[in-house]
Amino acid sequence: MRFALALSSVLALTACNKKSQDGLPPAQDWQAGNATPMGSADKPSGANPHAKAGVDPHAGMNIGGAGASPADPHAGLDMGSPHGGMPPVNPNGSVDVTQMGLSSPDPNRKVDPSRRIKGVLKIHAKAKDRVKAGGAVFLIVKKAGPDGVPSGPPLAVDKVLYQDNLAFELTEANAMVAGTELVGDVVVSARFDQDSDALSKQPGDVTGQVRVKVPAENLVLMLDTVLP
Repeated sequence: MRFALALSSVLALTACNKKSQDGLPPAQDWQAGNATPMGSADKPSGANPHAKAGVDPHAGMNIGGAGASPADPHAGLDMGSPHGGMPPVNPNGSVDVTQMGLSSPDPNRKVDPSRRIKGVLKIHAKAKDRVKAGGAVFLIVKKAGPDGVPSGPPLAVDKVLYQDNLAFELTEANAMVAGTELVGDVVVSARFDQDSDALSKQPGDVTGQVRVKVPAENLVLMLDTVLP
């Protein structure tokens, strides 16, 4: 009997040493009376399964970036602007290119009067109930690709207030970037914008475009496509 007890002790000691060699922690000593009866441990509340969790489940996490506070993870963010972080827009509807590292044109530069596009803005009957007088219309000129699709950066931009048969004129004075030339085969696009936001398009906006060669006179630009 004593031999059996001694052998059991040796085996237990050997197992503990083996765990230590393997990098495993030794089992905690167990004594009668220290065990917790099954079913007596604290159970989470049925109404709140996270009752034992801390009051701030995001503690230690940087979820708001610089300027964030634990009470408001959105602190420091411009939640009121859907274009937060984007370059500001000028009154004529163009993007402020200086915020993009580009040079804006010299307002006192000489403009070649022969490089111009003149026309009238009309509304197609199928889209007439989609526009209203005084709404913003953005005019954009881009180079025409081989397939006639507008491509590249805008050569000229302008913002006008809609009315049927509105006369417009676009020249190099409407350029966004210094050195832009209004020449060659181009596409003139117009968009009646419901929220007057040059950076967004949304269902219900009305667009139209026409391909011309600069200079162009007596152009008819028809608003005829309602964005789905």
